[in-house]
Amino acid sequence: MMTPDDETALLEANAAFYRAFASHDFEAMASLWAKVAPVCCIHPGWPPLIGRDAVLEGWRRILSNPAQPAVQATSPRVTLWGDVALVLCFERVENQYLIASNIFVREGKGWKLSHHQAGPVASPPAMGMAEDEDAENDEDEDEDDDLPPSGTIH
Repeated sequence: MMTPDDETALLEANAAFYRAFASHDFEAMASLWAKVAPVCCIHPGWPPLIGRDAVLEGWRRILSNPAQPAVQATSPRVTLWGDVALVLCFERVENQYLIASNIFVREGKGWKLSHHQAGPVASPPAMGMAEDEDAENDEDEDEDDDLPPSGTIH
């Protein structure tokens, strides 16, 4: 069962990830990734980066790129399974959205990233993050709404 403290800590860890991303702060980014648990990162259009060294080298490349577009996270939603948690959120990149899954593990007294994956999403946050009760009512949606947006982002 998730406590309010767990949810607050996970939302803060997720926000810290996006602050490091937005400010191009490699040291902050590196401090957020797990040191004990295995890590993996899948950026749109990239092969999987597996292992802490590969993941951090990928972030070093992204954060050192002055042309990297700004990324803003919205609509985070936390799910907790013991010492593992999933934060789903949207990433706004220029005028397009991605859906991101960030998996955190408890290491010591804090939460550390073990996995990040982002990819295209068909609907922006207002429509795309339906609560479980609302998901049943989405049968009337146009089939074209399920197609991903075009373009390369992230």
